[in-house]
Amino acid sequence: MDLQLMAALSNADAIASNEGEVRTILRDYLKPVDLKVQTDGLGSLIFTKRTVKPAFSVMIYGHMDEVGYMVRTITPEGLLRLMVVGGVKPLASHWQSVRVTTVSGKKLPGMVIRDESLAAFDQILCDVGANSAAEVAALGITIGDMVTFSTDFTEYAADGVFGGKALDDRLGCYVGARLLQELAKDELPFTLRFAATSSEEVGIRGAKTATQLIQPDLAFIVDVATFQNPRERSEVNQRQVGSGPILTHFDRTLAPNRTLQQFVKETAATASLPLQLDMFNGGGTDGGEAHKVGVGIPTVVTILPCRYGHCAQSLAQAQDVDQMVALYAAMCRRLTVATAEKARSF
Repeated sequence: MDLQLMAALSNADAIASNEGEVRTILRDYLKPVDLKVQTDGLGSLIFTKRTVKPAFSVMIYGHMDEVGYMVRTITPEGLLRLMVVGGVKPLASHWQSVRVTTVSGKKLPGMVIRDESLAAFDQILCDVGANSAAEVAALGITIGDMVTFSTDFTEYAADGVFGGKALDDRLGCYVGARLLQELAKDELPFTLRFAATSSEEVGIRGAKTATQLIQPDLAFIVDVATFQNPRERSEVNQRQVGSGPILTHFDRTLAPNRTLQQFVKETAATASLPLQLDMFNGGGTDGGEAHKVGVGIPTVVTILPCRYGHCAQSLAQAQDVDQMVALYAAMCRRLTVATAEKARSF
């Protein structure tokens, strides 16, 4: 695993509609690869692998944005009132280190606190060490500034385990970037694209606009998921870190294409790669909007397992990530016109 790339992606700060740092990392990393690069109107970044005679098109998705906060108001005492952007877990807003990014790009440390004596709308505050609104202004902080967790990417002592913020879904961004690098010299029978999408955490927005722009024939989603009880290690938990990628069968926003599901299963078996099988009563991914574009796009969702999500830090396993890249490389190398046509035949 390229831990340098993963660390850069995890440490980057990017809430919805403010994903410039991640775009820069991906552009720089993939610059040596012969790719067409474009954006949609929301800021989703789309890389296209050039193909001589493509018979159909495939797009792989991973979203750039993370959960976090935005400065809503500044109190006379110099505290920042924050608005949650995305589904930050309530307990994650207690006594955590955060980072404010100003309009000029200046990075300022702070601590997010929750005052439950206040109305719910006013409970989340950030202390940057100031004692007045004037001091906050002098620091360059303004309404609308981005606030993110400031957790540093860390390699754990346990073999292959790493932790960091924003693994949802910088892991998907990592997989897309590494896949394009892995397939750089392959001649595929289809056009392959990777969409690093904007604003998934606030309503799956970038996936919709990127899909409207590209109109792919097939859509493959890479996202992450956690199990509610991280201590559960029985067969009930099909999101176990260290047990390989996950194929989902259902979530609140998508019932995946059955042909593509079977294709993923067959490819994993052929390549001797582990595959956990799961489904979700709630939740959703970029697939929830991608599959509804136009007359409908066959879509399937693959997931990387993590422990702890939508908080200051998640844990993941390098082997799982490498296996996801290997799974997608194997799928791209065995995907045919016949499979694409079967996915659209009912």
